[in-house]
Amino acid sequence: MLIGVRSVGIYVTDQRRALDFFRDALGCEVIADQAMGPDEEGPRWVEVRVPGDDTILILFTPEGQEDRIGTFSNVMFHCDDMQATYEELTLRGVEFPDPPTMAPWGKWWATMADPDGNTYGLTTRD
Repeated sequence: MLIGVRSVGIYVTDQRRALDFFRDALGCEVIADQAMGPDEEGPRWVEVRVPGDDTILILFTPEGQEDRIGTFSNVMFHCDDMQATYEELTLRGVEFPDPPTMAPWGKWWATMADPDGNTYGLTTRD
């Protein structure tokens, strides 16, 4: 039986820039950051996660999937206090294409973007 989701891929053009964003702007923990081959400047295996969460975000774009960069990612983050989170992340340079609003389904909703233009949903916890 399935018991959870281990990881989700985030399509990026520049792994170091993406790592800086997820670590410094979003506050993610770095789980792994290592070369995928002998070239230290080549592709890397980069994993981050939101503190206290088990789901790992892999910052990598497999060859042939570059067209997925800069789209809606289908990754949703949640927070306890939408306004405080919005204000804090905005101060850290995170852009919000859709600032917080009360959605028709009765929860706070916003979208935020990374430096590649990928957008992510942000909502409040139950």
